[in-house]
Formats: sequence, structure tokens, C-alpha cells
Amino acid sequence: MITPAKGLSFHVQFTLRNPRYENFIFSPTFSDGVTEHHDFSGKNVTNLHKMEIIFDPSYSFGPWRLWLNTRYISKQYINKTNSLYFKGRLETFGGADYRLNQNIKFSLNIINLLNQKGASGRISSADLVEDASQYKNYVMSGTFIRPFTIELGVSISF
Repeated sequence: MITPAKGLSFHVQFTLRNPRYENFIFSPTFSDGVTEHHDFSGKNVTNLHKMEIIFDPSYSFGPWRLWLNTRYISKQYINKTNSLYFKGRLETFGGADYRLNQNIKFSLNIINLLNQKGASGRISSADLVEDASQYKNYVMSGTFIRPFTIELGVSISF
């Protein structure tokens, strides 16, 4: 957190990690007698990214606070075999808060300022897929980043 001037602050966060499965081996036998062997050890954990960069400036004056938030999230794997993934994406937010008094605050929040498109999460039915070519141009369901949205809110605290 950096505060270069009164009311102005910058929050910058850089996260780097290497989430991997360890000792994730199993061999299920199905009702038809077929046994499959799966070893996901050393594969990247689904729904987690390796890198995240957040830039979060805000400016406060009197009862007002203006803020922005930009977040870059790197590639995320969809399935345990790591054959399917979501590309990295940029998420942007912004808003203004007005504090009427100690207990009441009004807010205007803008979600996805740049109207970016993208998906995140995982697709359970694809967990064991090893050949990703069969999913090229194939529609799958997942969790999508929120579309451009403007929200008005009131917070009342006691």
C-alpha cells in the first residue's frame, strides 16, 4: 500500500504460485469390470492460476471516495489432465462511495468497465479428457466473468 498524497492511495499486489497436485493417483473399477488408471501428480490444480496482478488506486476527499481496480489473472486449467484451459484475462472495476454519516454509505459500482469477455472455473465433465482437440469449437458450460454492470447500493451499519 502506497500513499503518495493526502487522500490518494495505491494498492498493488503481485501473486505468483505453482499449485500442483501431489500423490493424486487412483484406479477406479466400473460396474462393467473396466479399470482405469489415473495419475494427476504434478499437474496444475484446476481453477487456480499461477499469476495474479492487482492495481487498486483510490482517492478520498471529504465524504467521497473514488476507486478503480484492475486485475490480471493468468491461464487457468479446466480439467485435471491439464489438456483444457481458459486463457488469461483482465478484469476491471470502478466506483464512487459517498459517506453520509458514520452509519450510512451510498455507492456506485461499475463492474467490467472495459466489457472484457472470458470464463473461469472448471468443467467437471471434462476432468478426464486427455485429447483436447475434440473440444475445439465446442460449446461447454462454465462460469463466465460478469458483464458490464452498474450497481447502486446503500450500506447501513449499526
